[in-house]
Amino acid sequence: MDKIKIIIIGGPTASGKSELAVQAALALDGEVISCDSMQIYKGMDIGTAKIRADEMRGVPHHMLDVADPKQPFSAFDYSHAVTKIINELHCKGKMPIIAGGTGLYVESLVYPLSFIVQSDENVRKRLYREYESLGAQTMYERLCEIDPQDAAKIHPNNVKRLLRALEIYEISGKTKSQCAEREINPAYEPGMFITDPQRELLYAAIDARVEKMFEQGIVDEVETLLSNGVSWDSQSMQAIGYKEFKPYFAGEATLEEVKADIKRNSKKYAKKQTTWFKRYSFAKHYKNDEYGKMLADMVEFGKNE
Repeated sequence: MDKIKIIIIGGPTASGKSELAVQAALALDGEVISCDSMQIYKGMDIGTAKIRADEMRGVPHHMLDVADPKQPFSAFDYSHAVTKIINELHCKGKMPIIAGGTGLYVESLVYPLSFIVQSDENVRKRLYREYESLGAQTMYERLCEIDPQDAAKIHPNNVKRLLRALEIYEISGKTKSQCAEREINPAYEPGMFITDPQRELLYAAIDARVEKMFEQGIVDEVETLLSNGVSWDSQSMQAIGYKEFKPYFAGEATLEEVKADIKRNSKKYAKKQTTWFKRYSFAKHYKNDEYGKMLADMVEFGKNE
């Protein structure tokens, strides 16, 4: 079976991915698939900078507003849904253009679905009980026997990473290191194009975006979510742009303090996103003044048979 070409536009928040995706879709007769773990949620528009209908310029967009903010949504859920969309677009002769900065979502498409080991709550709770009763060193020694390669990267007191590595082995029968030794999903021929703007320009764009969020009514959006029963413990409310409001609604912070926290956390996240996308050796990276070339390269990739 011929591989399906997919274009992946990744990079840090506020770096222009959505607009580039629309331009690429218009040039290649494609459709856009969002790759943002928070834009999947209904009613979370302002805080996630969700693309508006007029900004789509008639290009169909997928994976927006597909989940209830009260419910969790995993990388496995995303990959399962998007695989179907990609196949449908391919059958229609449309170019799938995946755009967003959620690294785990990108990972779930680039590599085969079988390597995504879903968490098992019962296994995780049992391992945590064992950790509490046996101690960190005993659990760490267990991991050293199972997967010395991954154990060398983990501190014995990092309970989350330690137990996740043990959980992966119990559920899948494969070590975390074995799961990491992967080849690109054989169903796809991915072209990955990464926005990598100069830091000062990116930080200015983030500041401007946060100011715009407040002008557009982010406070009312958060209040509506809370009034609709979305709790602070929900996965959706862990998103930057929402979680920072918790002390405000508790009367412990001002809106200016919330705004400053959102800006600061957004910049930290952007730095992590930039680091994440460096892991893909086949990806191409572009500064702000190279976005024209980026678009041209995407079009060339999409049209080149």
